[in-house]
Amino acid sequence: MISRDRRGVKRGSWGWALNVAELIAWGTVALLAVVVVISDLPSDVRLRGLAATAALAAWIWALFTFIVERARVDRWIGVSSGLVSLGFGAAMFGILRNHVPSIQLALVAAIVATAMLSNPVAGLAIGVAGSVAYWVVAGLTGGLPELGTGLLNTGVFLLSGSIAGLLAREVRKQFHGQQEEHRLATAVRYRLLAVVDAVDEGIVFRDRQGAVRVINRRAGALFGVDPDDFPGLPGAELLRTIARRTEDPEGFMETFQELRDDPEGELRSTIEQIMPERRQLRLYSGPTFDEGGALVGRIDVYTDITEASQRAAEIERLYDEARKTAESYQRSLLPEGTPTLPRVSLVARYIPAAGNRAVCGDFYDFIPMADGSMGITLGDVCGIGPSAANGSALARYTLRTFLSENPEPSALFELMNAHISRQINIDRFIRVLFGILDPERATFDYVNAGHVPPVVYRARSREVEWLDEGGIAMGVEDDAEYKAGHIELEPGDMLVLYTDGVTEAPRASKPFGQARFVDLVQLYGVGTPGELVQAIRRGVDAWVGEGDLRDDLALLVLQVVPDATLEEPEREIVLANESARLGEIRHFVMGFLAEIRAPVEISQDILLAVGEAAANAARHGRRAQGRSEVRVGVKLDGTDVVVTIADDGSGFDMDEVKSREQDRFAAGGRGLFLIQELMDSVTFETSARGTKVVIRHNVFPPGTPMSPGVARALHPSSQKRDT
Repeated sequence: MISRDRRGVKRGSWGWALNVAELIAWGTVALLAVVVVISDLPSDVRLRGLAATAALAAWIWALFTFIVERARVDRWIGVSSGLVSLGFGAAMFGILRNHVPSIQLALVAAIVATAMLSNPVAGLAIGVAGSVAYWVVAGLTGGLPELGTGLLNTGVFLLSGSIAGLLAREVRKQFHGQQEEHRLATAVRYRLLAVVDAVDEGIVFRDRQGAVRVINRRAGALFGVDPDDFPGLPGAELLRTIARRTEDPEGFMETFQELRDDPEGELRSTIEQIMPERRQLRLYSGPTFDEGGALVGRIDVYTDITEASQRAAEIERLYDEARKTAESYQRSLLPEGTPTLPRVSLVARYIPAAGNRAVCGDFYDFIPMADGSMGITLGDVCGIGPSAANGSALARYTLRTFLSENPEPSALFELMNAHISRQINIDRFIRVLFGILDPERATFDYVNAGHVPPVVYRARSREVEWLDEGGIAMGVEDDAEYKAGHIELEPGDMLVLYTDGVTEAPRASKPFGQARFVDLVQLYGVGTPGELVQAIRRGVDAWVGEGDLRDDLALLVLQVVPDATLEEPEREIVLANESARLGEIRHFVMGFLAEIRAPVEISQDILLAVGEAAANAARHGRRAQGRSEVRVGVKLDGTDVVVTIADDGSGFDMDEVKSREQDRFAAGGRGLFLIQELMDSVTFETSARGTKVVIRHNVFPPGTPMSPGVARALHPSSQKRDT
């Protein structure tokens, strides 16, 4: 303004009120000066009017330059100064009343200017003072005005003062409210910033226009920037700065591009940071809303998970080592192979669980009896990792020890249970199934301690029977009683022993179930034990998915060989399709060839061909996902040895293999050529479900039957048996 510069004052403040009052005052001076100059006035009246106007201007200058400085301290000084201004207005009214119509309105400007510095009560008082001055000056300068005109002017004066005072009070009240709100907001902001700076996460807040409003010190430390450099700048500039410090800058920026179509969406991502340090960060970006639900901005939270990831990786490694140790220990407790039994074909398979919480407590064992029968044990220990494997060892060796004292199954289990109850913790128990198989008579006497019930597939009726005799798990009650069961098997019947890892394999909290298990037994019971084992394993894998098997499982499948094949010895084995198991396959076939006393040179050719076929299966016959197995069968068909190697891979193109055989520079393709050269005949069956290679070789001179001694050694079941 004229007196001093008040351009920086805020609306509603005391300085703002002074500006308004000063503006009104100077406007009034200018208006009066114009009126005096342009009006048709006598010279003496004009001189008095100009003198009064000049005096009013001098007073206003002094008022707003000096006096109002004290008015900030004492508001009554401002009111009294306003009364002086009102006096100048009354003087102008007296001088110009008889020459300028409505000159009394000059009092309104003085009343309003004064009331702007006060409140409604003081404004009303100024209005009353202006009304009194109006009536007094009017009476002294030519008579009182008409009653109606006088009352109208009086009302204008009173309303002007009251309204101006009321307006000034409300504006100042609003100003003080805003100031208080700003003060509180500032205090809250600084406290919030103190809290935000104290947290261990990097925090960035951007308003709805994308400008950075808050970046805490942790974010500055994470990305090597000064937090004070970015508030007010576009958020894209900060994001580009952060992106340049990550492993994948383009991928980081593309992550935020998703918000173009969904500004209120949430983002969750993991960031690999390389500058200023190598870290792994977790990003959460979410919208923020006001009380009315309107979007006000977006908050980005960066959490340093480097140490947590390293700890998780270390825990994962330790768990994996513990699982591998338990699995190795568990495998060491399993028999090295399956026994060779007359009239019975037997396949055993153990599949360890996967994952950190894998359960490794399943076991099985074969115990030869003095009378030629075979004790078969299958068990499951409650627990995880090495502790479960220890329970398996306890159950296995306790059974072997007590079996020599009391071979009767029910009495054996009662004795075992009393001993195990004293050895294991109160929260542990062991589920065991034990049976004695008489291969000559094809009978099975068994007792079950809380284990899942075995099933029998009857070849004649093609029905499945449950074997549900038994009692509670060992270690629950030290005086539990157990009831033994007895079954008789017919040629072609299959006895299937399994652990609960099969039926309780989960998918979305739903188990595989005994109904699906029985369906598989009924569907594949017409085949061989190895085919049934593979079918069950594939069914469980398909149910739980890749790497989700949480409990290990064991399968024992034995079949009474049909009478039509008794004179043709046959063996079968199912193994994991791994290169490390090739030695077991060769040992299995070599043992069979030794039993039938095949010539050494022929045995070497067969073993070489089997090794090539098994190596191809391990190299090319694995499934893309899930476990892969190889099933190897060997039998004597007349004077020919027939070996079958079947995998469950995706198959191969025979035409492509043959083309590689003809190309001497091609890599691979020689194994099948070698097999065909060594064997009498080779057949291949390949499809998307797997590949089966069948090789055949004559082990005895054509037309020369086996000697009776060899036949009796190979087929003790062909001798007369006591049935």
